Amino acid sequence: MLTTIMFRLHPSEAQINQLNEIFIIYNQMKRKGYQLFVHGATGIQQKLMGICHNNPYVNTILIENKTKLAQQKTWLEKQEKYLGHKIEVVKGKITTLKEKDPKDRRLKGLYAHLSSLQSRGAALALQPIVFGTKSLLRERIRGKIAREEFKVRRDASFGCVGKAQGGVQNNNLKFLPGEELRISTFHKAKGTIPKRICVPLAVNPHQRAIFQEILQLDNYTVVVKRKFVKRELRYYAHVSYETPEPITRYRFKDGAIGLDFNYNFIILANIDKEGHFLSYQQIPFRNLHSYRKGRRDDYASFRLDKVIQYCLNKGKGLIIEDLSFDQSFSYNKKRNRKLTQFKTSMLPRLERKCARHGIAVRKVHPAYTTIIGALKYSWSLNFSDHVLASYVIARKGLGFVEDLPACYEWVLAQVGDVLKPRLNPSSPYRQWAQLYDLFKHYGVTPFRSPDPATNLKRNLLESLNTVLDGLNPATGVPPDNLTAGLLAGG
Repeated sequence: MLTTIMFRLHPSEAQINQLNEIFIIYNQMKRKGYQLFVHGATGIQQKLMGICHNNPYVNTILIENKTKLAQQKTWLEKQEKYLGHKIEVVKGKITTLKEKDPKDRRLKGLYAHLSSLQSRGAALALQPIVFGTKSLLRERIRGKIAREEFKVRRDASFGCVGKAQGGVQNNNLKFLPGEELRISTFHKAKGTIPKRICVPLAVNPHQRAIFQEILQLDNYTVVVKRKFVKRELRYYAHVSYETPEPITRYRFKDGAIGLDFNYNFIILANIDKEGHFLSYQQIPFRNLHSYRKGRRDDYASFRLDKVIQYCLNKGKGLIIEDLSFDQSFSYNKKRNRKLTQFKTSMLPRLERKCARHGIAVRKVHPAYTTIIGALKYSWSLNFSDHVLASYVIARKGLGFVEDLPACYEWVLAQVGDVLKPRLNPSSPYRQWAQLYDLFKHYGVTPFRSPDPATNLKRNLLESLNTVLDGLNPATGVPPDNLTAGLLAGG
């Protein structure tokens, strides 16, 4: 498991100038190296070595540039896939309208939209990237920050991956027992400027044992960062190293905790080993998509600690949905940002926290969890759809199969093949999908009553009557056996 810890550096005045020089040269090489990669140049490593004369730094820069270029190519592939899907959808709409009415006025707008999509697809190419952040560049363009401050905040980090050669850690960035970080500069010739500088760092009492552990390691990665804090430029060292996985202490012997993720809150449902509902908790979120990255990550980590504490309090493992965000469609900008946040930040952070605290995590298929909760358990439990979805997630994680109730099987038997099923016969959710499509087609929503024990069967009967009335438009009268078996024992 990868662990990262941060130490604050306290350089002297002379060391600050030397550190700033490293920041400038390192980031200049990174921008130059990326441009060489984009244009397919050869001998990139030799060209960068001619500038800085430090091979470990160059190796790290090459790794960062390759990663960034791979990300841009992935973005390009997704854009091509998305536009191709949109073009096919628009062509299908045009074909449908032309078959109905070749003179339909909507065809003009669809042709214009199709032409626009095809032009965007033809113009797709790797876009220039912003080193730093786009918001920082906008502030500089609008004149809100000075040029020197823009450079300091843009060139805000440098690091060295390092390689363990013969059991010896690369010496470019190395921690020393005297609570110092030894940093190699870009000056190799002997002279007034040293080849290496030793910068003191602060180790608080909680970090002292971790610092001693780091000193014994042969391989770790250090990234030095600088940022403005209360209008003061401060320096930090972020060290990452591999630690063994903790022993998993909280499993699924006594039940499980089901988690339903939403963009502004989390629902946790606690069930026993028999699958019975015990309790739930809702953890709200603020509008994280509007926060800056650092603040968003800190706040998300703070709220996810509530999930960990709930699991530790109940002594059970966590069951989450195996979400997939690879999609051929797009929402609006705001919702896309929220989905990206879950993919790149929230879910991986939650899994790391669970592993660190010894909480077992199990993933289940997310299909039809909300629908099953609404149609099967909303009458008996009378909770919101999200609470019921987390309940179904927990049950699926423990291996329970959600069979269709007898009353719904009877409804589907009455319907027959009125609605075309959209799932294969082998799918375990075929009947749930067919039932959901049926209710949606006739405008029937899942029933929730303040007193489910007395009103459930009566309201269910009214809903079924609505559906069956629609299936028999000639008479508008439901079959005589409508109430057969539904009101028994009522």
